[in-house]
Amino acid sequence: MCKRGEFLIKKARSLLKISAIYVGTVLGAGFASGQELFLFFVRFSNRGFLGCLVAGFLFALLGGLVCRRAYRLSEKSHQAYLQAVFGRRLAQGLGYVTEVFLCVSFCVMLSGAGALVAAQWGLPGLLGSAGTALLCFLVFCYDLQGLSTINLILTPLMLLGMCFVSLFSEPETVPTFALRVNPDGVFFPYALFYVGYNMLTGAAVLVPASALGTDKKTAAAGGVLGGVLLFGLTVICTRALFFHPSLWQEALPLLSLAQRMGTVTGGAYAVVLYMAMLTTAVSTGFSVCRSVSRSGLPKKTAAGVVCLGALPLSLVEFSVLVRYTYVFFGVLGIFLIAGILWDWYHRQ
Repeated sequence: MCKRGEFLIKKARSLLKISAIYVGTVLGAGFASGQELFLFFVRFSNRGFLGCLVAGFLFALLGGLVCRRAYRLSEKSHQAYLQAVFGRRLAQGLGYVTEVFLCVSFCVMLSGAGALVAAQWGLPGLLGSAGTALLCFLVFCYDLQGLSTINLILTPLMLLGMCFVSLFSEPETVPTFALRVNPDGVFFPYALFYVGYNMLTGAAVLVPASALGTDKKTAAAGGVLGGVLLFGLTVICTRALFFHPSLWQEALPLLSLAQRMGTVTGGAYAVVLYMAMLTTAVSTGFSVCRSVSRSGLPKKTAAGVVCLGALPLSLVEFSVLVRYTYVFFGVLGIFLIAGILWDWYHRQ
């Protein structure tokens, strides 16, 4: 009985680690700030909640499918997974594109961290970016264990912070502005784009993370649980923004909402926003480090190369990096989604 109890605890722990890594990867600066939520969901009025449902379903389904497929691979690398799903030729091209996106995402998070540190605490932006790069380097030195540990610690704190601000903020008057934004717009493609570019990073991280599962079912359940948590958080935060139309022109709407609730809440949410940037930076940079280390470099050397190499690009303005990269990679992400679903159908 004692052994069975230990086994169940180990199984639950592995499930939580995988789901925490998944959630931590998606909850980047765009989500935690509220910018992504407005762009992909809030501006479509009530139809935006249908978009949340579509995105949540796909996050859960794709997370489970990626983890289940990856767990069965002898080599749990992203490139090996792509070859298993798309074949050698397509996998090579998609692998290059994904690596570029991961590098860009890593730089985006370092840039965002620097901008946040400068805006909220009055420190030099370079100090914020360099400090975040140093934290990432320390995590990368511990490989998969470091990735799972930091996500297991920070992800619950981020979930609690976002839920608190979204659920306990006082709603404004009836959001008449919402009815004039884009209520008749085609929300479905935007939900697909949102899942698409997040799955480029999500799949790259879930493949090695599947090794944390005690068996195939636990690994898949971790991906599904992560998707369900993302769905719930997306609905809660989208609803909060829907009832605060005066924040829609803000650069960081959820942070502005937290600041309305008081100085302490605003300061605490700024830390939550930084956590979101850090977990995404760690997850994307981790995948890049693994790719670099396959060239023969030791893991610590590869981590140093990635972190130092990203610092110059992190000096580019945060909004510029987002504007010219995420939409393009969102379209490519749909191709990845189609491949995952086709592989699942073909193997049934």
